[in-house]
Parts: sequence; C-alpha cells; structure tokens
Amino acid sequence: MMFAAACLLASCSKSKPARQLDLGAIRLTGDAKLRTDTVGAGTFTDQATFVLVDAKNTAAEGAYVTLGGDLIAATGEALGHLKLQSLWIPAGEVRTFALVDEERKPRPASTSARIVVRGALVPDEPPKARIADLHLFDDHGKAVVQANLVNDADRIGQIMVIASFHDASGQPMTRPFQLVEIDAKQTRPVQFVGPPGSKTGTIFVGDVIY
Repeated sequence: MMFAAACLLASCSKSKPARQLDLGAIRLTGDAKLRTDTVGAGTFTDQATFVLVDAKNTAAEGAYVTLGGDLIAATGEALGHLKLQSLWIPAGEVRTFALVDEERKPRPASTSARIVVRGALVPDEPPKARIADLHLFDDHGKAVVQANLVNDADRIGQIMVIASFHDASGQPMTRPFQLVEIDAKQTRPVQFVGPPGSKTGTIFVGDVIY
C-alpha cells in the first residue's frame, strides 16, 4: 500500500498528538468474503488469498480507518496474517477493504477471516482528493459506476481510485482500482464496470501521492 496518505494521517506533524475515534464507532457490515486471485499490478503480481469486507464509520466525523486480521482454518487455527490497510471513511459512509495475506500467498485451507479494527485516525483536514457526481446504472446485468475525480490540492497528484461492487444481497463481489494522475485543481471522469450479477457499486479514493 502506498505510504503517502500515512504522512497525512499521523506522525509527519508533531505539533499535537493524533486523535482517534472510539474504535466502537467502526462497524463491520455483512460477511467477509474470501478469494484467491491475482493481486498487485504490472510486474508486481502474485496469487494470494485476500478478504473483501465492508466497514461503516458511524461517527459524526470522518477518519482514516485501519483494518487487519487473520485467515482462519476450519479448526480455528490462524493460517496467515492480513496486511493492514487504511482508507478514508467519511462520517456515516461505508468502504470496502481488500485485506491481502501478509506474505502474498494462497491459503486454500482458510475458511473464514477474523477482522479487527486497528485504528480510526481523525486528520486535521479531510483529503484533498474526492469523488463527485457519482452515477450508478445497470448494463445488461452488470452495475456500472461513473463519477468525477476532483483534485483540490495545489499540486499534481497520483490518486488510487477504487470501486466496489456488491450483489443483490449486499455482499462484496469485486474491488477494482485505477491509478490516475491528475493536475492541480483539476477534475477527471472515471468509470468502472462490475461483474455479471452486480447490483450496486460505488467509487472512492484510496492512497494519494503528491
């Protein structure tokens, strides 16, 4: 995971201690979905087991929420740790996390996942990159989402734009992403097409590099 957002989160400024939400305000919604597939991009790809899981921020303010956990066998044994992932979740909203096996390995014996909320950091200000004008429509049994990526910063940025698609029961299906380079104070359209059977979808911002 890119580290640029981390400097925004906490330790880059020592003027005052970082403030955390009560972790009880972060609720895991639905069931965690285990998959084994290609992870990474370009030449940095592996076959690995990962978990798609939704988390809702029930607090009155946004936070960078960090999830982690373990892959669990039918016997209850922990087979592998999940790499920590942090996402910005505005107040009252839901984000889909993709938690990858820490060693980027397949874990075929895993039958479930134990997901833990590790942090919910409240920054001094919200991210400079955001999604606007989100539209969802059906294309012959596949959900399609379109939106505008807005860079409010005074610098060019490389923005990880993420979509998540859910089935009719509300369970996560896929979480594709694009790395978008965008000029300062600019807006760019983005679009994602979900898999067959997807009924809902959304787009949100992941890691940011300026």
